Amino acid sequence: MWLPILVLAAASELVPGAGPRSTSTPPLPPAPLVADPIPRAAGTPELLYVNFDGGVLLDGCGNEARYNCSTLASLFDGYVGPFGGNETQRISILQATRKTLADFGVRVVVSRPPDDVDYTMVMYGDLGPQDFAGVAPYIDCEDIHPNDTSFTGAFDTSNTGSTVILQEAAHTWGLEHVDAEFDVLNPFKSSGIHQSFTDECHRIVANTDLQATAGSCNQIHTMFCESGFQNSWQEMRWLFGPPIADTTAPKLEIVAPLPDEVFVLPATIPLVGAITDDLDPQFYHIEVYYADQKLYDNNNIELNLLLEDPPEGEIELRVVIRDEAGNEDEQTIAFEILPKGSELPADNDLVLEDLPSEGCAVGSRRSGSYAGLWAVLAAGLVRRRRRRSV
Repeated sequence: MWLPILVLAAASELVPGAGPRSTSTPPLPPAPLVADPIPRAAGTPELLYVNFDGGVLLDGCGNEARYNCSTLASLFDGYVGPFGGNETQRISILQATRKTLADFGVRVVVSRPPDDVDYTMVMYGDLGPQDFAGVAPYIDCEDIHPNDTSFTGAFDTSNTGSTVILQEAAHTWGLEHVDAEFDVLNPFKSSGIHQSFTDECHRIVANTDLQATAGSCNQIHTMFCESGFQNSWQEMRWLFGPPIADTTAPKLEIVAPLPDEVFVLPATIPLVGAITDDLDPQFYHIEVYYADQKLYDNNNIELNLLLEDPPEGEIELRVVIRDEAGNEDEQTIAFEILPKGSELPADNDLVLEDLPSEGCAVGSRRSGSYAGLWAVLAAGLVRRRRRRSV
């Protein structure tokens, strides 16, 4: 069921307790003319930067994402606040955005690219007292102007948030509103319907009343459809080409425990790793092995576990991580467990503090030759400080 919501170049949803939210504004203009427009080469990959961190906007310098320049700066009094949601919501929105773009050569990142790289930016956060869900500066036919910035309200659900991001970005790539309810470019959003770039010709509309219009970018639209219609999938594929294979393996560095660190039972030991990848953040498949026995097997965005009461002796763990494309890295870490009542060596003065008192058990104590093996517990980030004893 469609929600009775009006939107500007974006989708919205009902705000609890607030009633229908109107986002109606005049239609977006075409991008400004440039002296010698250079259409992008067909099939050129694109980088989409979703900025969850907000920032100060500069006026009077056009639309230049690399420097937060925007012709819409005054609309937000020169500032967009950060997204107030949690990390789980951020990555869910990011994953949904990537999934909808899976057919195209568009990579989505949440860290600002270097200044020498062209990219499209969508600022996703607190837009202040606005009555619209999102806005783009114009319809940029053929994506002639690189480094455009558009804006999206801080929706905390992945379905709505990703659709708004993509509709705003798509306007800066030259796509217009259409009347098809399942297309990303439809000016209405239902929380129960997934919208995508559809491979069909749909009527271009001028506003939220779905009033038919000839469209502004017919030099592209008419490559795939009759005049007045748009095929969003074909245009995205023409603009950015096929998907870019992820062939870059993630890198894992185990930061705790330290190599050859010594612990005395009873002990709760953090197993923490720093993961880097060109598509961070994403979900990694993480496996932890001890003597070829699998202790942990799950998906997570980080390696951050607790090891409770390992067996006495020399311990070597092997950790394997795989990104969503199947690229992998693995590292080993060795440490020693001394019996209860033992004294730590003089040079082993790193200890734990502020460990969580509770955890969600994802492993179990084993029987047979591994009797007394530890439980692996999900944990929050632990802090370490130097002290002489445990």
